[in-house]
Amino acid sequence: MISKYIYYIFFLLTLTNVYFAQSKKQLFKAANSSMENKDYENATYYFHLLVLQDSLNVEYQYKLATAARLNYQNDLSFYWYKKIFENNVEQYPDVIFYLGLLSKNKGDYKTAIKYFDKFSRKYKSAKKYPEWQKLVQLSNLHIKGCEDAIISQNKSSDKIIIHLDSNVNSKFSEYSPFMNDTSLIFTSLKNATSENILSQLYSASFKNDTFYKAKPLASLFNDKSTNVANFCVFKNFVFFTKCQQINASEFECKIYASQYINKHWTEPIELTYEINHPRYTTTHPNAAVLNGKNILFYSSNRPGGLGGMDIWYAYFDNQLNFEKPINAGKNINSEFDEITPFFDEHKNVLYFSSNHPLGFGGFDIFSSHWSKDHFENAVNMGFPINSPYNDNYFSLSTNRKFALFTSNRIGSYFESMPNCCSDIFYYQTGESILNKDTTPVIPTKKDTIIQTFSKLKLLVPLTLYFHNDEPDPKTKKTTTDKNYQKTCELYLQMKDEYIREYSAGLSGKEKEKAIQFVNQFFEDSVEYGFSQLEKFASYLEELMDKKAIVKIVMKGYCSPLASTDYNINLAKRRISSLRNYFYQYKNGKLLPFIKNENDTSIGKILLVDEDIGELPFSKVSDDLRDKRNSVYSPYAASERKIQIIAVELKE
Repeated sequence: MISKYIYYIFFLLTLTNVYFAQSKKQLFKAANSSMENKDYENATYYFHLLVLQDSLNVEYQYKLATAARLNYQNDLSFYWYKKIFENNVEQYPDVIFYLGLLSKNKGDYKTAIKYFDKFSRKYKSAKKYPEWQKLVQLSNLHIKGCEDAIISQNKSSDKIIIHLDSNVNSKFSEYSPFMNDTSLIFTSLKNATSENILSQLYSASFKNDTFYKAKPLASLFNDKSTNVANFCVFKNFVFFTKCQQINASEFECKIYASQYINKHWTEPIELTYEINHPRYTTTHPNAAVLNGKNILFYSSNRPGGLGGMDIWYAYFDNQLNFEKPINAGKNINSEFDEITPFFDEHKNVLYFSSNHPLGFGGFDIFSSHWSKDHFENAVNMGFPINSPYNDNYFSLSTNRKFALFTSNRIGSYFESMPNCCSDIFYYQTGESILNKDTTPVIPTKKDTIIQTFSKLKLLVPLTLYFHNDEPDPKTKKTTTDKNYQKTCELYLQMKDEYIREYSAGLSGKEKEKAIQFVNQFFEDSVEYGFSQLEKFASYLEELMDKKAIVKIVMKGYCSPLASTDYNINLAKRRISSLRNYFYQYKNGKLLPFIKNENDTSIGKILLVDEDIGELPFSKVSDDLRDKRNSVYSPYAASERKIQIIAVELKE
C-alpha cells in the first residue's frame, strides 16, 4: 500500500487546480464510503488526498485524523488533531480527548494525563455540555490507567520478553499461539495478498530451544476460502474458529471442533447454537478442566453480556454436549471488549485481554483467580508483559516453561507502517508442570500504601499560581487566613481582565494569539494545578487512613516586582495559604494528622518549607507602569507560584 500511496500523492501534486475542483466531490464520497465500510486504510488515503488539495478545510483535517487513528497511524492522526486543537478546538472539542488517547497509545502517559484532565475539567458540566459526558467519564478512567502505567513502568521485573524471529513472525500479523512440547501452532496472514487476505493456521517445530520454519497446517483445518484462526488442543479435541468478513475491519466467527478417533482427526463440525449464537460472533476458544469437568472459555458479543465482547464459559462432556453458557461476570467483563481467554487449570487462573481505559493502552492482559464459584477481581499483569499497544492471546505452553502472547508493540515486524501488525512474543516462566500452587497473591498493607504513595508522587512537582501580590497585598505578614482554594477561585475569575489587558492595543492575528495565550495559561496552568492539588489531597487522605507517614516539601517563587525581602514574606504567605488548604480540606479531615517533625504519633503529615524568593535570571518586566508585561503577561504570571517539590514516605 505504501508504494501506491506515495505514487498517488506525487500524481495528485502534478495535477491542475481544475482537476482538484472536479475530483474533490468524488474523493469525499469515496472517503466517506470507506469509513462506512470500516476500511480505515483507504479512508485515510482518500482524506489525505483531500487535505493535500485543501489544507485549511477543518472537516477534512478532522476526518483524516479520525481515519488515521482508527487505522493505527498514531503519528499522522496526532499531527492533524493537534492542528485542530491549536486553531479550531471549539469546533471539535473531542480532539482534546483523542490527543490524550493517542499520547497514551504511544506511551507518553504524562502528556496523556494533561489532555484527559483538560478535557474533563473543561466539559465536566453535564448541564452545559451533555453531549461530552461519556468522554469525560472515559477521560477520568484513562487518567487512572495512565497513572498505573507509570507506576508499573518504574517497577523492576525479571521477565525478559523475546520476540520470535522470522521463522515464525512476518511483516504481516501472527497471533493466537498454542504451544506443546514439540511445536508452536499459531495463526498468520503471512500468505495474504491484495486479492486474498485470509488468516490460516501454521505450525513451527520446536527442538533444542529453537523454533524452526513454520508451515501451514493440513487442509483438514485450513480453508483457503475462509479465515481460520485460534487453534486450541484439549485432550482428544481440537477447537478453532472460522470467520466470514462483514466489512473491511469486522468478522463474524464461529467455533468448530474436531475429535481424534482411531488415530485420525474427524471432519470439523460447527458447535451447536448453545455456543455459536446465531448472528453474533463466537471466537477465541480455550478448553481446560475446572472442578473436575471439561470447560470451554470463549469470547462473544452475544446477548446477555455487559457490552461489546465478553468472556463466556460452558461445561461440556466427552461427546461435546454443552451446558448453558455462563457469562464470566463483572469482575472479568465490562462495557468494553474482553477477549482471548486462557485458563490455567493448574493454578485456577484465567488470563484474558481487555481494552478497558484503566489499562495501559490498547488491549492489556489481565489475570483473575477462580475462587469457589466465581472469578475474583481481575489484575493487570503490568510491564513488560503489557505495553501502550495491543497485548493479547496470553497462553502457557503445556509444560508451563513458556508464556506466550501477541503484541503490535515497538519491535514487531511490519509492511507499511509501525504497529500495524501483531507478532508473537514469549518469556520463560521459571515454572514447571509440577508447580501446582493455587494460592493467590494477596497484597499486604505495605503494598497498598506504596501503591497509593506512588500515585501521589506522580503529581510532584505540583505547581500552584497566584495573582500579583496575592494573598493579602501590600503587607509584610508571613501568614494568611486565606485558603489556596479561595485564592485560586478569585484568580480564575480575573481571566477576562487578563485577556483584556494583555491583548490591549493588538489587532487581527496578534490579538487572537494573545487571547489564546492567556486562555491557555489559565486552563493549563492555574486550573490544572488546582485539579492536581485536589487529587494530591485525596491520595493523602487515603494514606492517612492506612496510617502512613508522609513528608511534603514546599517551595515559593515570586516575580521581581518588589524587593527581595518583601518577596520572601509574600512567598511565605502563599505557602501559608496552601497549609490552610490542607488544614481545611473536607472540613478538617487531614488536620489531626498534620504534625511537627518531632511528633511520634502514627499516621501523620509533615509539612516542610524550602528556601523561597525570586526566580533567578527572570526576564519579566519589573516596571509597575508596564502592567501588561509585569502583571498580565502569562510569562509574568507563570513566575508567581509555589510548588510541592518533593514527597517522602517515612518509616
